[in-house]
Amino acid sequence: MFEPLNQRHGRAARATMSDRLLTDDHLLALCRIDFYRGSGPGGQKRNKTSNAVRLTHIATGIQATGTESRSLQLNKLNALRRLRIKLASELRERIDLLTFAPPDWFLAIRHEGKITASHRHPQYAACGGLLLDLLSALHASPSAVAVNLGVATTTVIRFLEAQPAFWAAANQIRKSEGLGALNRHGRA
Repeated sequence: MFEPLNQRHGRAARATMSDRLLTDDHLLALCRIDFYRGSGPGGQKRNKTSNAVRLTHIATGIQATGTESRSLQLNKLNALRRLRIKLASELRERIDLLTFAPPDWFLAIRHEGKITASHRHPQYAACGGLLLDLLSALHASPSAVAVNLGVATTTVIRFLEAQPAFWAAANQIRKSEGLGALNRHGRA
């Protein structure tokens, strides 16, 4: 069961690890979708069409928007990517360390001790969520996360560091453990 990282959302999330791996259409089915007119520059078309998108994950209340394009489809895709990152960053799933083994989808993106999923990869957000779940379960130790996933510690640090939301969540987990924040070189 996922838990909110903080109490900002006020209610426990009803989601599972498999929700992180849902197709775009299945995740959208769990969301309220709002279309509205974006503000700011963009010419006359921007003020005449409702092409900005706000997605609200119904179970958690977490929201993400896409407004930077004139294309409704592109804005929806951007909002969906942002929503996946927010869900992975803000919700923790408890991990049983006695029975934990890296999931098959993770093994498919692990090669020679590295994670080969860029920000456009379908499992990118799920991977970030898994790293953060393990970080939370392992008392905020990036090296323990690396050992459990069969990757290098620098791989864990670089993956988290590349996404500001993951980096902030990792440092929030460390703070909750009474540890200092990770710096850009992976040390406290």
